[in-house]
Amino acid sequence: MSRVERKRLEKEAKKKNKTRLFKSKEKEVKESEESLEADESAKLPPRLDASRDKKVDDNIDFVTKKIEDRFIARESQNDDPIKKGLENNQNSKNELKMKRLAEMGMKTADKIVSVEDEEMRLKRRRAYLDSKNEVVPDDKPPITVDDIRTEEDINLGIYDRPQVKEIKDIDANLEADININEVKHIDIERAPFEDVVKVVESRIAAEKIRHEEQKKEEEKILKQEQIKKEVLEKELRERERLKTQQLNLDMGQDQAPKPETSSKKKGWFKRNMDEKNQEEVKGLDQASQSEELSSQENKAEEVKAEEKVQEIKQETKAPILVADEKIDSMGDLPKKGGFKSFLKKLCIFLIAIIVLVYIAGCLVFKDRYFVNTSINGIKADLKTPGDIDKLASDKTANYKLNISGRNDVKDSINGSDIGIAYVKDGSVAKIKADQGFLAWPLAFLDKTNIDGKLNVKYDEAKLNDVVKKLNIFDKKYIKAPVSAFPRFDEKKKDYVVDKGDLGSTPIEASVKNFVASSVKAEATKVEYPASAYKAQKNKADDKRIEKAIAQLKEYDKVKVVYDFEKEKYVAGTKDISTMFNVASEDDYKVELSKDKVREFVRSLSRKYSTYGDAREIPSASTGGKLKVTGGIYGWLIDREKETDYLYDLVKAKKSENNRKPIYAQTAITRENQDLGNEFIEIDLTKQHMWFVRDGKVLIETPIVSGNPNRGDATPPGIYPVNYKTRHATLKGPGYSSPVSYWMPFNGDIGIHDASWQPVYGGSRYLYAGSHGCINTPYSKVAQFYALTKEGMPVVVHY
Repeated sequence: MSRVERKRLEKEAKKKNKTRLFKSKEKEVKESEESLEADESAKLPPRLDASRDKKVDDNIDFVTKKIEDRFIARESQNDDPIKKGLENNQNSKNELKMKRLAEMGMKTADKIVSVEDEEMRLKRRRAYLDSKNEVVPDDKPPITVDDIRTEEDINLGIYDRPQVKEIKDIDANLEADININEVKHIDIERAPFEDVVKVVESRIAAEKIRHEEQKKEEEKILKQEQIKKEVLEKELRERERLKTQQLNLDMGQDQAPKPETSSKKKGWFKRNMDEKNQEEVKGLDQASQSEELSSQENKAEEVKAEEKVQEIKQETKAPILVADEKIDSMGDLPKKGGFKSFLKKLCIFLIAIIVLVYIAGCLVFKDRYFVNTSINGIKADLKTPGDIDKLASDKTANYKLNISGRNDVKDSINGSDIGIAYVKDGSVAKIKADQGFLAWPLAFLDKTNIDGKLNVKYDEAKLNDVVKKLNIFDKKYIKAPVSAFPRFDEKKKDYVVDKGDLGSTPIEASVKNFVASSVKAEATKVEYPASAYKAQKNKADDKRIEKAIAQLKEYDKVKVVYDFEKEKYVAGTKDISTMFNVASEDDYKVELSKDKVREFVRSLSRKYSTYGDAREIPSASTGGKLKVTGGIYGWLIDREKETDYLYDLVKAKKSENNRKPIYAQTAITRENQDLGNEFIEIDLTKQHMWFVRDGKVLIETPIVSGNPNRGDATPPGIYPVNYKTRHATLKGPGYSSPVSYWMPFNGDIGIHDASWQPVYGGSRYLYAGSHGCINTPYSKVAQFYALTKEGMPVVVHY
């Protein structure tokens, strides 16, 4: 150890005016447990004697009396006794712990001043005084290991030992952690005080042992406090059990006086406590003897003794008594188990109530129908069979049946039309007998509908006549069912199974049976069931549909791209799939249909053919926009030829890109409403003609059109120029006229010169008009001929 440590220890020794004694830490701890009020100056381990046994007995009697007093006076306390008792135990625990820790101190041999240390100190002191020119005083002999006072010396009455003079000026930096037992040549194992003094080899080892023993002491205190707490809880449970037993006795024997019961409880408790106290005292004696016989070298026996004490304390189920612990009045402790007892009684009470309610229900429903019961649509809750007889009879007097079905069909039957009547024959009583009365609680969980068991009669011949006239048999409401079939879904981009259509084709026999059963049940509003209609032949779960889909998917790669100049149309899987017949009403055979291919071409023509469409032109006649209808001008797909071509293409599973369909007629262009940038405009009212290009008039002339008074009026509309030629002869019924320029645009109607016309324009066409052609002055017709192209539009209007 260092000199600083020695100096500190010497100062403390001087201050307390007493020498250090080597004392076993285990003995000090046991002293603290047995008597905390013993004389601190003695510091010798007490021995078990008669006085200690008497003290333990007194403590046990004291605790027993306290517990019995609290048990008898349990109702007089308002405080929480458990909390108060635990607080007192906690305070005692803290005081005991602090007192024991204060008294614990390891005395080791390295704290003893050796002869060698004293000689070194004296030499340093003399050197220091010589340097100060001071006189060296006479020093007393130093304290050595021979000055240790052992238990043997105390027993022999040797108490005197020399006083240690205060040592000053010790170097604080000098380390002295050495084994001074070897320096002083002390044989610790053979020392006469080995059972009293524990000597360790160094300060570090001493500190380690001190820490371990302090930890063990704290654990021991915690275990003892835990035992106290468990014992208190067990005591409370025992008291609650006694209280419950007493309560049961009070309920069963009201004549027994309460004071006598309390006395019996008290005597019973005291007898049990006496037995427990005897066992506890016996255990304490055994524990004390084990503690005195245990030594430092045999710690295993000490631990075994402590475990034995712990086991005895748990078996006794009595409070742990501490020597210095004083038990104050803890008040009446609350009794456990009361809530369980209350629940038990409550359950018994509820079961009794349920049984009574069930019996009462059986009595009520013995002659009455259950709740949620309906008979022929009549609510029969808590009604008697007589009540139902009356209600059923009243219902048939004004009976009417309304029926709805598929395809929004509506039918109705009046009771008077079929001679309906109710017969009282005891059928309602039989329904009640079948229902019984024991199962009435189950009726609250679900509804019960009893139909068709009442004796309701009707005229069958009249009913058959009424059924034949129902709207369900009207053709406008009948639709044949369609079996499930495969189709291509545009959103999913795949084939799916279409469930088809249930249809609305009625089955006469099924309809009659359904109507008859509805009348028998006195139903007022019903709907035709699925059994009244013809069912689908094949449903969506038919496995043959998947096989058909696999065949259709073989054509998924077929693609035909049509070019219509301004836009293109792609005939892909969606359109190709519509060209096949799938025998969904038979065996789902897949076959390419020319009729369905033709239907596709028609739909293509309706969208992209402009033949005869109305158009709006920049009119030279009006100076603005003019809408003209009629005529045969425009694009027209040849449906038959295109159908044949497309059928062969799909059948061969071939594709084609930028396909131009086969046309029966074409227009000059697809720009500007197929008119292009030039056209010929003829105004039949003004009897005038213009050649218009890019919205400007290049040539204009008066004309003479067909004579409407002879039925030869020129038809209005837009027409294409079929062709143009020179020196043609126009022939007709009763005439033959040669012309120099001929440009037909509507069959035999065209533009040509007319040398026989002296004048043009005005109203001449009304009396000297042509057979429908446009007569044009010779000087102008040549210019029109030069500008006109085959296929360009000729717009004729009034």
